[in-house]
Amino acid sequence: MKNTTPHNHELIQLIDAFLQGDISPQDHVALERRLKEDPQQRQLYVDYMRVHSGLSTWATETNESEDWIPHPTQPEQHTKLGTPRFLLLLVTSLVAATLLLSLAYYAGWNTGSGHEPLIADSPENIPEPETNVPKTDHIALLTQAVGVVWDTPRNLQTGAGLSAGWLKLKRGTIQVELISGATVLIEGPAAFELISPLKAFCQYGKVRASVPEQAHGFTIQTSRLNVVDLGTEFTLSLDATGNGQVQVIDGEVELHSPDQQTTRSGIQSLKTGEGVQFDQRGSINRLTEAMMPLINPEELSHLAEQQQAQQFTRWQEQNAALKADPSLIAYYDFEESSNWLRTLKNKKLEASSADGAIVGCQWTSGRWPQKRALEFKRTSDRVRLHVPGEYESLTLMAWVRIEGFDRWLSSLMLTDGYNAGNPHWQLSDKGEIILGVKTGPGKNFFSPVVLQPTDLGRWIHLATVYDHQNKEVVHYLDGVPVSHHKIENPIPLVIGPAEIGNWRPQEHTGEHSIRSLNGRLDEFALFGRALSADEILKLYQSGKPNS
Repeated sequence: MKNTTPHNHELIQLIDAFLQGDISPQDHVALERRLKEDPQQRQLYVDYMRVHSGLSTWATETNESEDWIPHPTQPEQHTKLGTPRFLLLLVTSLVAATLLLSLAYYAGWNTGSGHEPLIADSPENIPEPETNVPKTDHIALLTQAVGVVWDTPRNLQTGAGLSAGWLKLKRGTIQVELISGATVLIEGPAAFELISPLKAFCQYGKVRASVPEQAHGFTIQTSRLNVVDLGTEFTLSLDATGNGQVQVIDGEVELHSPDQQTTRSGIQSLKTGEGVQFDQRGSINRLTEAMMPLINPEELSHLAEQQQAQQFTRWQEQNAALKADPSLIAYYDFEESSNWLRTLKNKKLEASSADGAIVGCQWTSGRWPQKRALEFKRTSDRVRLHVPGEYESLTLMAWVRIEGFDRWLSSLMLTDGYNAGNPHWQLSDKGEIILGVKTGPGKNFFSPVVLQPTDLGRWIHLATVYDHQNKEVVHYLDGVPVSHHKIENPIPLVIGPAEIGNWRPQEHTGEHSIRSLNGRLDEFALFGRALSADEILKLYQSGKPNS
């Protein structure tokens, strides 16, 4: 931990106040926030508490018996001060004290407080380091996707951040922008691996690369040769057997051996209009005729616009049918007529209440350019609701775009209170979907970690079902169930005063009271029944932003 002395000084003071039992509620919240957000601060806390625990244990043991105090009439050699046990404890205490002083010095703490040894916090209360917090290690961004069928377990969508790894398409075309500045169009079927901002590998498929000066040296490797950019635009076509072609559209490239950075004999470089064909045996020959041109970015953008218009029309048809669902409690499609409106209308047919009051949020674009959404950015942004009634079963559904996990918990919808039957629907910073329902002492239903770095910045479909009849909670991501949880004591759910995208807690000033969402919402629904897996999949398929 470098250059953090003032920060650590404040932490030691907070821990010290905590151990004395005179920490204020505000400082207690500050201590919890530090330990949650900073792994270095957590480690200092763990080290400090372990040393303090050792000193406390020694202090307790030295006062367990009067035999520790030498009797005036006893010879010195018969007192416990001379026993091996005492010497061991003395050495242990000196080491512990040295460590404590070292930590205090390291943290910039003034140790002259004169405090007595106190009982340390129990080991189970010491925070463990977090290992599942999503990290934004993106090296590229998926900026276009037209007619894509993915050959991977998870479907990526426009806006997804991409880490190093494989992109596999059965069909369709995608545009990927690397953080180096290089842009590649990939046409399926294709298997294309992102290695670094300046390097990729093509197993098979068609690729068009546009490389500005800032990304000079960008390389696409294959099993037969490597194409090294010298400031250019080029195409690469490669089949599954290893036969392929390279042609320069504009600029210049070099061809290198895949096992060494030496230029192939007889081919110094390829310039505008030039190309080669190569095969699995390793032979390379000049192209005698031009390759069939791949789609260019402008054409891809035009096709993407056409696809988005079709998908928006499909969603509007679903939207009209959804409003007539008799089990619908509240439905917000965010399709308000003006940016000046601060009321989010409940679009359920014949709805008599449950309109939302918009606080702070700004209007922005949703899943498609034609679609509207609300952006939740500041800790004050929220939509206030009041949903009357009591419901044995409940389904919560939302289309949301997460921009970052700023809090340990991010609100989707939370009731103001946490009384019996109040639902709290939220996300953790690890990428878990959570439904909290107070049934006696309270119960939280956590999904596994299902949101990954690639999910930041893309539209995702979330649904959670509280099924009273089957005594089960089911979490869904993009139409697929990701976890099932048994309800031991199902009780009716009551919403009442609540918020979308934030939380205004009643009589709660402790840990994690700020749960503001960082992202966008463009559809939200509450159903007074347990939707089936098929119904949720249909909602996702009808509303997904690209196919």
